Parts: sequence; C-alpha cells; structure tokens
Amino acid sequence: MIRNPFSINFPMTNGRIILGIFLILAFADLPLRSQDSLEYQHERFAVNLGGFLASMNSDINLAGQSGLGVNLNLEEALGLSTSKIVIRGEAEYNFGSKRRSYLRMGYFGLFRNASKTLESEIEIGNTVYPIGMEASSDYNIQIIRGMYDYAYFKDERILLGVSAGLYVLPVDFSIGTTYTIDESAKVIAPLPVFGFRNTFFITPKVLLKQNVEFLYLKTASIKGLISDLNMWVEYNPFKHFGFGLGINTFRFNFTAYESIGQRDFKGSVGTSYAGLLLYGKYYF
Repeated sequence: MIRNPFSINFPMTNGRIILGIFLILAFADLPLRSQDSLEYQHERFAVNLGGFLASMNSDINLAGQSGLGVNLNLEEALGLSTSKIVIRGEAEYNFGSKRRSYLRMGYFGLFRNASKTLESEIEIGNTVYPIGMEASSDYNIQIIRGMYDYAYFKDERILLGVSAGLYVLPVDFSIGTTYTIDESAKVIAPLPVFGFRNTFFITPKVLLKQNVEFLYLKTASIKGLISDLNMWVEYNPFKHFGFGLGINTFRFNFTAYESIGQRDFKGSVGTSYAGLLLYGKYYF
C-alpha cells in the first residue's frame, strides 16, 4: 500500500525546545545592554548558509512510451534514506528609495541513492524485478527559488510583505540492477508561486521571521502543487555576523498528463519533507 506522500513523522517537540532556548537567551541579553545600543535595523543585504536536517517521504508514478511505469513509495520499496543532513543557502537584497522591495535567491538539493534486496516484486514497464534481486536507485530533487517581496507595512520593528516568484525543481529518478540502469526519467518543473512574509524584532539583536509560499496550478497537460512554510529565530550578536535556527516544511507534487521533454516524462512525482535548519549569517 502506498503511503500518503505528504505524511511525515517529525519530532517537533525538539524544535520547540531549541526555539525556546533562543527566546530565553534573547530576553536574558536585553537588560545587559545600554539604552544607546537598542537600535532596530533591517539589513540591506544578507547571506545565510547552514546545515538542514530533513525527514523525507517520496512517491513516484511514471509512465512513458519507453516502457517506464512505476508506482512506488521510494523509501519503503527501494530503501532510500528517510532523513539526511544537507547544505542549504539563501541570499537577500533590500532596495528602493523606501527599502520596501526585496529580492531573494535560494538553493537546496536532496541527493539520495540506495541499493536494496527487494522484499516484494516490482514491475516497471516490461521489466519485473523479483523478490531477492539487488536493485539500485537514485532520486534527486533540487529546489532553486527566486522571489520578489514587497513590504506593504514596515516600521523599525515589524515588516509585513507579499511575495511572488518562481521555483525551478529539477527532479531525476533512475532504477536498475547494481551495474545497469534499466529505466530513468527526468523532469524540470518551473512553477510560479505566491506568498507572504513577516519579520518581527523581539529585541534589537533577536528577530522572528516567517514566510509561506504556495501554488496550485492545473492545465490540460500538467498539474503542480507547492507548499513551503518557514519559521526562523535569528540572533545577531555581532555587527555583521549572526546565526539562526529554523523549521521548514515543504510539499511538492507535479503531474504530467501528456508526455513532455526529451525523456518522454508522463506521470507524477511527489516529495515532502520537514526539518531543522541551523545557519550562519553575514549581513549589513
């Protein structure tokens, strides 16, 4: 039985504990500073780079003229890892006469491969992989986002904005025996997204940030779904350097009703993950 591709068991209790520690440190730090240092300042430019611990769940359902046809939960059937630590980065630039416009670029990649002795028979196109066969698989998804944000409300402590942009999602799946790739498929899904963002200064050096981006698009040939929710607590103890802790949940599903691309892709891919992000930050 195929599991819900968007169901993930994620230890949110640990995330709440760590976020609580950040808030305690923030308020404990406030009385130690002189009043002259209590200045709230939105950065003009920032670069974040950190490690992301993700818990993942992926389903794939593909069919094409080449004979590929598979409906699998990749973690259960093929042994792909359900959790992984990866590098994630983002850059942001604030511009305009009133500093209400923002450009954001981000990159995140999940690259997984596995070899597993099959516990049940799998049929892909004209190929049957019997129980006991050693099957190797790769499933890679990259998330490249470019966003424009406009702050419709902004004062020294609060920013409220709307977002619009594009997610480019290269997805690559292959399966075969240990030494031979029998079937493979690729798809790149550039999809427009819309969303909201907000920033709140808890203290001059501690910020709470949230953003959410989403999309539901359906045409005669494709259907796309994206839901991306982020929440961070940032602590900036130095003039140009800081660090933060965030929680991110992401859901993606792309369906092609007609064959598209050189690899003759037809079918659907669905991935969801949730995780903790710890990052360093350079800003001015």
